[in-house]
Amino acid sequence: MSEPTPEELRERIAAEREELARTASALAERVDVGSRARAAREQAVERVKTTVEQAPDRGRELLGRTTDTAKHAVGTVRSTLDTALQGKNRTPVLAGAGVGAAVLTFLLVALSRRRR
Repeated sequence: MSEPTPEELRERIAAEREELARTASALAERVDVGSRARAAREQAVERVKTTVEQAPDRGRELLGRTTDTAKHAVGTVRSTLDTALQGKNRTPVLAGAGVGAAVLTFLLVALSRRRR
């Protein structure tokens, strides 16, 4: 095996320096707790901002779904009562159904708030 030329030695030394610089940089990043903490804080702030920005839309969506569910429940109850009470005095039964629909709506809203 022949001895390396001075040019080959310079190239090897340059390559070793580059690798050593990358390794030192990677180690410096790992021990730089301050910058890692700042980066984690910035990520957390961005997540909170995104959540806050989306909150009104999510609230409107939830309210819409709850309203739709309540309207569907009232429609179903009304349809069932119309079928069951054909020609009879429906006022007391409809009042009871209205109270039941109100209770159902309250429960749906309470359950949706509890999930958060």
